[in-house]
Amino acid sequence: MNIRQYTKIKQKGIKEQERAPESEDINKEYLKKLKKHRTTVAVTAIILVAVLLTGMTAFYFYNISVEYQGFQVIKSIQRADAETAHYVPYGQGILKYSNDGAAYIGSDLSECWNQTYQMQEPIYAICESAVALADKNGTEVYILNGNGLMAQVNTLLPIKKLAVSAQGLTAASVEDSGTGWIKIYSPTMPDAVLAETKILMEESGYPVAMCLSNDGIKFGISHLSVDGGAAKSTLAFHNLGSVGENEIDNFVGSTSYAGTIFPVFEYINSDTAVAYGNDKIEVFTGKQIPELAYELQLEEEIVRIGYDSQHIGVMVKNTQDSGKYRLDIYDLKGKKIFSQGIDRDYTQLQISGDTILLYNDGECCIYNIQGVLKFQKSLSKTILSMAVLGNNHYMVVTEDEIEIMKLVR
Repeated sequence: MNIRQYTKIKQKGIKEQERAPESEDINKEYLKKLKKHRTTVAVTAIILVAVLLTGMTAFYFYNISVEYQGFQVIKSIQRADAETAHYVPYGQGILKYSNDGAAYIGSDLSECWNQTYQMQEPIYAICESAVALADKNGTEVYILNGNGLMAQVNTLLPIKKLAVSAQGLTAASVEDSGTGWIKIYSPTMPDAVLAETKILMEESGYPVAMCLSNDGIKFGISHLSVDGGAAKSTLAFHNLGSVGENEIDNFVGSTSYAGTIFPVFEYINSDTAVAYGNDKIEVFTGKQIPELAYELQLEEEIVRIGYDSQHIGVMVKNTQDSGKYRLDIYDLKGKKIFSQGIDRDYTQLQISGDTILLYNDGECCIYNIQGVLKFQKSLSKTILSMAVLGNNHYMVVTEDEIEIMKLVR
């Protein structure tokens, strides 16, 4: 009798006393076969899992260690835009903007949206799928996402700087006769000022940079003033939620620095703000009130910076090791996870997930976050911009074309 037959007898609920005399032997035989069957299944499962994990581990280490020798252009389109057009990574592709409009070019090189306007000096801010565009010293702000225009805002006062959250909440730094404001606008209520902070420049200093958290709850301002003939910077934080609603100008805290200038102040995710200074990098974290998480003291001059939501990168003039420059990558806990000497004069540094992208007019260099050199070649074309698409695919903007490039071994 096999396991299926015995199970059928058990399911019918036949009483013990009605069974045949050999039922006890059948029971022992069944238990023996069942135990053997379970052991076989367990051993097989363990072997399959071990084989799968071994294969995945081998593929992972192979994939992160392999160096690509060339590239293949798998798709391209001719550029048909003004010489004033600029290109920056955005969403799953590239944002193109110029004096007369902006467009989102997706990963398949199709135009996802096109927004016309007239600007003398367009400026922008990007956060995830949201983008804000304005004319510097103008009064109009265009707020867009991956689907196109969300709202158009009139600030009434000349715009100096922009910041935007992932939902399209937009902060505009505006000025009038020596007095400045940071005004917050929502794309759902474009005709109203959601919140504002007045800046008296003779008291707090000039706002050189500002940032808005991805969730739109917190914003920061980097102020620069002169104290006793020396530069003084103040990093101030404001909270637009319940924590800051009862505070004057939603102000929740600040830190001052003598002799340091912070021209770059960015929220890299909802809870982490990074201030890049001339001699230090300050990293703040906090869901409501940001606090200093760690400080990176710099002994060498910064030449390039880069970051994504999980990493902070800085290229400095190298005085310690071989290489004209040194690229250092840190995680959000301040741990240095990658350091590499660099000899070439790369003008761009981008970090996207596990990819570190360096390029200049004609050369491209790609590392992964583990520090493995994946690709280093001359593209024989003038590179204006690049975007990481994933799976060893990149969007490359040259003087004549926009291409999708795939790395090949």
